[in-house]
Amino acid sequence: MVRAVVFDMGGVLTVDPFQACRNYADELRLPVNAFVEQLRGPVFAEVETGDRSMRDFLKFACCDVAERFGVQVDIHRLAECLAAGQQVRPEMVALVIDLTDGGVPVGLLTNNAKEARSWWNSGVLPIGRCTAVVDSSDVGLRKPDPGIYTVLAQRMGRSPGELLYFDDMAENVAGAAAAGLVAELFTDPDGCRRSCVSHGLLADAANGQTGRRAEL
Repeated sequence: MVRAVVFDMGGVLTVDPFQACRNYADELRLPVNAFVEQLRGPVFAEVETGDRSMRDFLKFACCDVAERFGVQVDIHRLAECLAAGQQVRPEMVALVIDLTDGGVPVGLLTNNAKEARSWWNSGVLPIGRCTAVVDSSDVGLRKPDPGIYTVLAQRMGRSPGELLYFDDMAENVAGAAAAGLVAELFTDPDGCRRSCVSHGLLADAANGQTGRRAEL
């Protein structure tokens, strides 16, 4: 029985973190996913495990594009594109509030840069309502490494099978499922809320059912 919910951050609690980078790549007449491939590659993975700084990555990204495509990238513009992904989805904040108001523990599992902590701890996200926050750059592990899901379950104080996990990356969903979590691919806030209702974690506003929150 699912007893707690865990959310990814980028692309779930926030908007698509890659869209501004795709727009900039298109503006530079680069392959649309040129920067996305860098952000999902081994160099940025070192940023997400705390082994490389964001500034080092930005320098790498600019040099890499210049060498491969002969195009100059404005490092400040690229940094702004990454920051553009830090736009919070208000519907997801409302979902977190509704879940925790109903007594459902909520956690956060994110592959992230250590430089981002000051942003998501600034009050833009309801971090204070989270039972646990597992940040890859803090624990030195990143999704879909099985170890990070073990850390998550331990910090949530639940068995993996009691955790309903939402992520917008299929490989992270597969990794979570392999680790025993009830993992679902995030598509949109409404679908996420409906899933929480179907698992009995929220009341169904449409028919007045109260789910099984009292059993948690």
